[in-house]
Amino acid sequence: MAATLALASNKDINYKAGWKIDQNEEACYIDIDEDDDSDQDDDNRIYSNWCNLPDLILEEIFTYLTPRERYYAGLACKQWHRAFYLPTVWNNFLVDDRTLTRQKFNYYSGWQYCLDHMRTQHCLARIGRHLRGLEFRPEVSFNNIYQFMTMLSWSMGKGMEKNGPNDLIGMGQRIRSLTYVFPCNMSQANDPEGIKLFGTGGQMLKSLKELLSKLKYLRTLKLVDFVLEHYEAKHLLDEVLDTCCTTMKILNIVNVTTNRCPIMHVGLFINLQILTIAPQNIDDDVLMLLADTRLKHLHLLQNCYTASYLTISHCSVRAWRIVKRDNPNLKVHIRLESLSDGELVIQPEAPVHSITYSAPKSMILPDTLIRMIDNYHNTLAIYGYEMLPRYCSPKSFHNRIDSLMLLICRQCFNLHTLLIREKVSTSTILLLARTARNLRHLYVRRFAVIIRCDWPRHPEWSDEFYAWLRRCSRSYESVECEVSQILGENWHFLSDQEYKDLRVDVQEMC
Repeated sequence: MAATLALASNKDINYKAGWKIDQNEEACYIDIDEDDDSDQDDDNRIYSNWCNLPDLILEEIFTYLTPRERYYAGLACKQWHRAFYLPTVWNNFLVDDRTLTRQKFNYYSGWQYCLDHMRTQHCLARIGRHLRGLEFRPEVSFNNIYQFMTMLSWSMGKGMEKNGPNDLIGMGQRIRSLTYVFPCNMSQANDPEGIKLFGTGGQMLKSLKELLSKLKYLRTLKLVDFVLEHYEAKHLLDEVLDTCCTTMKILNIVNVTTNRCPIMHVGLFINLQILTIAPQNIDDDVLMLLADTRLKHLHLLQNCYTASYLTISHCSVRAWRIVKRDNPNLKVHIRLESLSDGELVIQPEAPVHSITYSAPKSMILPDTLIRMIDNYHNTLAIYGYEMLPRYCSPKSFHNRIDSLMLLICRQCFNLHTLLIREKVSTSTILLLARTARNLRHLYVRRFAVIIRCDWPRHPEWSDEFYAWLRRCSRSYESVECEVSQILGENWHFLSDQEYKDLRVDVQEMC
């Protein structure tokens, strides 16, 4: 009897105590106080209304969670469990090095994250038919991505069979977009060279092509920085063209190769509307094919892994003229994204609608800007530099870009968006707003604007105009007031943080 009472007492003690992690992340054993009101009626409890959130808000919340977090959130209540299967929640399924993995000890490499096949198979059986988008972003463990693609391809193949398993029927049939960004830069942080490019291929490429062959309703495909060999790049889109020739709407293939290698497949998608491609993967023959499609936006993108603009040849004037004749609605967007100094590849007489830089070390060069004006003065509508500069702009008027900015506003009459990050004077801002008649969006760094009227008087300027220019250039507030009246909206200079966060959507501004 005493032993029974002692055992019962020990059980009570165990129920009233437990382990806790303190602020120093150390485990400590504490006593848990009992609630004296534990027997109180449930009618007096106050419940939160989180379970009554509308579906639109729940979908938005669940999209920010990882698959693991979505699973645990779905266990909270019936409403959230139902939200787990809402369509928008699975618009994008991110697969990285640790997705559906478990730690495993390797004798040579120590603890590593390896794909858990049981969890992966169970996850695909539960949510595979709800997936609408896939995004692969490997960093180090390419084997996990390879095994995931292999398992997904196998599950989709089994689901397409006549007497396939019930939990695999419809697997992946709702997938409409696929993104694969390959980390081609294998250099170490302390590497003096900075960039060492190694492309994908072999079994990884074979597994990806096998997966693409089963996605019959794909509308968006983004394959970035694959850096393939020429014989692999020429057959990269064979399976995609066979299954998605009429459904593909958006295609993004940047740096399929580093050297010149035209990808002819891009001109064979009948209903393609948006194409993003590196300039070394396009030539006159590709343009001839694109002229017969319904393409609306052609983005020529150069990033930090693209070869130097000196080694890339542009397309011929004759090819661009044919494109403008057969596809007059096509808009070309040229963009440079790089952390080092670089320059764009000028496409002569192309229907260029926008020229944007996202390169902190690139400066405005007079010769390059004049060439752009000569080739694109009839079509250019957006021009500017994003990000904060990592160089010192000159202060003297003759060395600044004031006259170049005024030249582009005078010659490019369709210009409606202008981004200025280098040093200019307040009088230049007033002249730009008065000269560019179609200007709607003017983004200028306040820190880079000099309060000064240092323009020499032009013979065509009247005394009244020159007096207005000198008077309104004396303060930031007067400039903001005058520009607001000219543009017809509340306009102000941007702080460095606001300019740093600025991103221009060229398609939305068309």
